[in-house]
Amino acid sequence: MEYDNFSTWKRHAPWIFRVAVALVLFIASGILLLIAFSLTNKIENTELAGMAFGSFIIFGFGLFFFITSFGKMRLAWRAFCRSKGRYTKSEKVIFSERAELARAQVAAAQLAGDLFDGTWKPQNPPWDVVMGQSEQTLCAANANYARFYGSDVTYSQSSGFLMGHPTLVAVGVLAMAMGNKARRTQADALAKEQWREQQEVLAVVTNHRVLCRRHDGTWLSFYFSGAISMDIDSTTGTMIVQFPDTQPLMLGGTGGLYAAVAAVWALRGQQGLEGHPGLAYLRSLEQDQNA
Repeated sequence: MEYDNFSTWKRHAPWIFRVAVALVLFIASGILLLIAFSLTNKIENTELAGMAFGSFIIFGFGLFFFITSFGKMRLAWRAFCRSKGRYTKSEKVIFSERAELARAQVAAAQLAGDLFDGTWKPQNPPWDVVMGQSEQTLCAANANYARFYGSDVTYSQSSGFLMGHPTLVAVGVLAMAMGNKARRTQADALAKEQWREQQEVLAVVTNHRVLCRRHDGTWLSFYFSGAISMDIDSTTGTMIVQFPDTQPLMLGGTGGLYAAVAAVWALRGQQGLEGHPGLAYLRSLEQDQNA
């Protein structure tokens, strides 16, 4: 997608440059090789070999530039196809996700404006959600949910007593060692801290918290006042919240943006909506709408 906003020349310049450099290097390699052949009876064999080796090196660089030009050609071709409305399956998925994010950002900017102006109206929460005193539902939407933590992983090691020819025994021992190392590496990768439980959830956003209903039907509650850190990026539509007593939470998509706006409003009020750097993109959208 990197070439989509480029001019025609800027789009084609990378592969044209590589092809041109490759041709120059191929010609230089050929000329050097011809010179070496013409001086076969006039120079030492070591000098002749040096010239031939130099020709080979120059040819290798030319081949590198020529081969890498195909990747740039493909990018330019795909950009041209997209400009004509012809997309691959993966590109359609990407554009769909971008369109969904854009709609979520517009909706979140509208929510931020309503909260700032005091014109928002409470909504009815899902029937299976119990609300607290003075708690009101702002909105509900799907969100991309994940938690960040490590895990305890166990793995088995192969061992045994091998008998037979020394070579076969050595091969068996080496195979067991390699197998044990592979299982240990895989276990370490699974155990390290990473974003887990990634799934789409229903996020119910209130003036106090965000409630997430996971795939297994479990409701989890995250109070804004209990957070110790919030990292909000409205350009990517994500919010990462850290708590002192549970694993960090990441929410993305429409529900994540709604939760980010509600959290800033609940903790910082109008001043937060007006100045939080993580909501800058939403403020720019709201200004464009009002312009």
